[in-house]
Amino acid sequence: MLFNLNFMKPTNLIFLSNVIISFSFFSCNQSAEKSENGNNKDIEKQLQEKLINARKGDVIEIPEGTFNFTRSLSMDAVPFVTIRGASQTKTILSFKGQTEGAEGIKVTNSNDFTIENLSIQDTKGDGIKIQDCKNVVVRKLTVAWTGGAKAENGSYGIYPVTCKNVLIEKCEAIAASDAGIYVGQSENIIVRNNAAHENVAGIEIENCAFADVYDNKSYNNSGGIFIFDLPELPKKNGHHIRVFNNLVQNNNHPNFAPAGNIVALVPAGTGTFVMSTREVDVFKNEISGHITTSVAVVSFLLTQKPYKDSLYNPFSSGVFIHDNKIIQPPAMADTTRPLGKLTAMLFKGNTPQIIYDGFLDPAFVEKSGKTSEAGKLCIRNNGEIKFANINAPSNFKNIKTDLKEHDCERGELSGVEL
Repeated sequence: MLFNLNFMKPTNLIFLSNVIISFSFFSCNQSAEKSENGNNKDIEKQLQEKLINARKGDVIEIPEGTFNFTRSLSMDAVPFVTIRGASQTKTILSFKGQTEGAEGIKVTNSNDFTIENLSIQDTKGDGIKIQDCKNVVVRKLTVAWTGGAKAENGSYGIYPVTCKNVLIEKCEAIAASDAGIYVGQSENIIVRNNAAHENVAGIEIENCAFADVYDNKSYNNSGGIFIFDLPELPKKNGHHIRVFNNLVQNNNHPNFAPAGNIVALVPAGTGTFVMSTREVDVFKNEISGHITTSVAVVSFLLTQKPYKDSLYNPFSSGVFIHDNKIIQPPAMADTTRPLGKLTAMLFKGNTPQIIYDGFLDPAFVEKSGKTSEAGKLCIRNNGEIKFANINAPSNFKNIKTDLKEHDCERGELSGVEL
């Protein structure tokens, strides 16, 4: 079913043989100013009705224009629906005056969902949240907070959670107070050819299994690309993540995350941050211009946050960092965060490009005290870099800087297929 939204020229054409209905209730030249002069409430109501009444296979087309909304748009339990605008710069859904709902758009329990070719701006909460869906495509979507980086901005720009088979490509995320592009508790994920800037975290993969993050540009965020695993969540112990061919550059923006968020702990100037995740391959990236560190591999224990989740594994293991171009000028780490203060205290403006906290998963420690090959952090072919195992378990005594212990490699992780 095809919805072609054209308010000024209703066609009311129904072709029952092809199950195609064309509703035209948006003007192609509808502007924000005109919306404010009387038509906006009708547009908001009619688009929400199209989502509520959507049926399998519907294509909802939104033409050029800036359209203002005061409440969230939502759709639940309808498969094979596409929402499509004219382009990221020509179709803009503005939630600057939003008074109801948390997200701009929320889609739940709707398999084979696609959204593309439009922008979502200034939502009260997350830009778009897609939950409990299979076969999700987010393409050529811009989510932004136009007032710049503020703690009051929504947490996530593009936010699939508890989904399976997720493709995010050719999108842009700007000024989210947590992560611009975030995928959480999901499986089989591809994030490629996107741009994320002025967010706290540019791209974040959290509590996920089987994810490929490649050919993205993450710059001028507080941190570039985060691979996290956190306790107290239904899906945990993420693994099998590949981060490759990305440009991760100058992510030194002051961290503006609200207090209490896990990303609020991360110091600005962090390129790539791997925490409590297994089987992570970071390779062929350009990681440059960071004031705190280029790559950090840590355990959740380093945060000193308590947890009661007995099924949670707080350790990172099986991480391989190789064949990256890493450029990091001498600089003082961000001392507004405890981890940044620690880094500044230990290295006094000459921070190694790769930092490891030294927490080992006991499952990989042999009786002899050696770490088994499966659990080792491997580092190879990253140019002339400095490394430090800060030995957090021993209260940062006996810091190790020799890479020989980590000069190893792993078998290649298989790519994600959707």
